[in-house]
Amino acid sequence: MKRILLVMMLVFSIKNYSQVSVSPSDRGANEKFEKGELEKFKATTTIFVLPQINQKEDYEKILKEVWTVTPYKLVEFKDFNITGYADDAYSFAELFGDIRVTGKGTVYVHTNFGIQLLDQEKFEKGFAKLKSDDKKYSRKLKSLFNENLSFVARAPLSVNSKFLADAMVARSDEKAGLLYDRMYTEKSFTNTNLGMLKNYFQQINKLLTKGENIGLYDDFVTPEVKNLKDNTLYIPEAYKLEFSPWRISEKERDEKDLKELLEDYKYKYEFIKDEDLEKKILNNEEIYYLRYVSMNANKYLQVVNAKTGDPVYYFYGAATYNLKDNDFEKISKAISGK
Repeated sequence: MKRILLVMMLVFSIKNYSQVSVSPSDRGANEKFEKGELEKFKATTTIFVLPQINQKEDYEKILKEVWTVTPYKLVEFKDFNITGYADDAYSFAELFGDIRVTGKGTVYVHTNFGIQLLDQEKFEKGFAKLKSDDKKYSRKLKSLFNENLSFVARAPLSVNSKFLADAMVARSDEKAGLLYDRMYTEKSFTNTNLGMLKNYFQQINKLLTKGENIGLYDDFVTPEVKNLKDNTLYIPEAYKLEFSPWRISEKERDEKDLKELLEDYKYKYEFIKDEDLEKKILNNEEIYYLRYVSMNANKYLQVVNAKTGDPVYYFYGAATYNLKDNDFEKISKAISGK
């Protein structure tokens, strides 16, 4: 399998928090950390490199509210230089991804928000072998850095169809590099408004503080989901779109399709604009919303308490590109307790 990195990236009782992974696993499985690894992370300063589509002071505000597990520093994407942080005193919280092409030509696009640690000793051994006059020095340095990072946590990011269409035909490091820039400079995802990011940070911070590890693949329901008997489930308007994997494009479902999609959900729901949902989360309103991630025909579906950041329902599914009527039927049954 050929792998094209979106290079320059530094990367993309136990309570359930899935749709995030807190684990050293490369694929987000539920694996335990080696002894001392979390302590090593907690001794670092976490460098946050986040999309430029929001103001730095807005990120500062939400991090001040929810991030306590490590000291942190916000560095703007345009100012970030890995050579200034090649030290195990730092951990890195940023966007990352890759494009993989099988021998049969099948393309897989992975995009994530991740937190990683550098193995300084291994990095320095490799760095000693690099030659500064090598024409590929900069590229080799970045690759060396990436190779010696290990996961602490991650959250899958759901790309929009425009980004995905361009990623599917990227066959060079140069094109992949341009896509990487777009992850930071354009609105490329459906689950990264400031409110959703705040909730992701809340979840990851809680788990790391408690020293717990979880993966992305275990379904769960909590008793709190029954609160939706008397509360509205807010559904982002982006989820009205239906994706065609053959055309690599989206179309908005009409009223008939939306009615059929939600006819088995027996409680109150409301579609909401992205900016309105963002405001509700940032205002600490105690609402419940649907958070849906689609990646390579994998589905990560979650109902989230916007105030606490805690999920009350989670479902992982494969071989599907879109929300289905049985997704809402399952949520409805979880609420009713059937």
